[in-house]
Amino acid sequence: MKVSSKIGIFALCVALFLACGFMNPETSEAADTVYKWRAVTHSLSGTEDYKIIQEFCEMVNKASNGRLVIEPFGAGVLFPVFDSFDAIKNGIVELSMCSTGYWTGKDPMFAAFATRPGCPIRSYHEVMYLDRAAYPVMKELYAKHGLTLLGTFDACTPEPLMLAKKPIQSIQDFKGMNIRTSGMGTQFYQALGASAVSLSGPEIYTALQLGTIDAAEWTNWQENMEMGFHEVVKYALDPAVHIGATSSKFLTVNPKKWEALPEDLKTIVLLAMDHARYQSALKMHSSDEFYKRKWIESGVEVVSLPAEDFKEMQKVGMKVYKEYVEKAPNGQAYLEIYARVLHELGYEEEARFYGYGQ
Repeated sequence: MKVSSKIGIFALCVALFLACGFMNPETSEAADTVYKWRAVTHSLSGTEDYKIIQEFCEMVNKASNGRLVIEPFGAGVLFPVFDSFDAIKNGIVELSMCSTGYWTGKDPMFAAFATRPGCPIRSYHEVMYLDRAAYPVMKELYAKHGLTLLGTFDACTPEPLMLAKKPIQSIQDFKGMNIRTSGMGTQFYQALGASAVSLSGPEIYTALQLGTIDAAEWTNWQENMEMGFHEVVKYALDPAVHIGATSSKFLTVNPKKWEALPEDLKTIVLLAMDHARYQSALKMHSSDEFYKRKWIESGVEVVSLPAEDFKEMQKVGMKVYKEYVEKAPNGQAYLEIYARVLHELGYEEEARFYGYGQ
């Protein structure tokens, strides 16, 4: 189905929803007001991830009949990705779709929401179940720092890749490496004897090319190829162990701008977000095997760790994650939710490790 057709169907569904009287009627003045917003993201322009953001903006524009126009900007176009948080807070731009891993300097709990070392969760429905359960805690965290969290914008691949300039064939090979990572990756790889750095997407290619870093984690097979990483690495570790299934981006907004928006436009934004999440799950998860073959065809060798090393890294990751979250402000509240969700999903051993039933 073409993008234009999908947008048309979405707009029709929204129009029917609003026409059924689910929303309070707006004043004529509010209905005539045109809101022009800008949205920023950590995804690079031209990638599949960015196209999903463009589709989201187009859907909002069309479903609102031009009353809410959102213009998207890729990573680093308006300002560095790491400046996005303050830009939203200060009203320079209205909306962002970024990983919480970029905001670790604001609050340590942002790292815990970005990645979960040793996490057994691998499927889309499981990570969405966790995100829904954790939403109240996440929303409170964002509000504490001046932003409004609307929800999970998209889904990432079951296990973001590690791209390396040298082979990683055992847990011992991590010692001495310099790795680009995010979220809890710093603590995790340090526990394995490596050093870690935080770089935004546009910086990774050059860092790998120049040898500033030995390896990097970054989303899925397709986007990694679109960013050209297959040109500057020789190996891809699959799976990378660190992250587990996760959400790549969360949709956040300037609180005052959001409150000023009429209720029907808020509904359109939230419905478009749900649709973007659905589209990302379809595209990212279904394209993985195809693009993995293209990586192999390009000459990159795909390597995996021995089962015993993989299991040991999971144990290290779980220990690192638990100790980190326990020390973070309000971390215990989230840890209880995480343990309960693991129990409900059937991961009993991991749930008990995090304190479920104690």
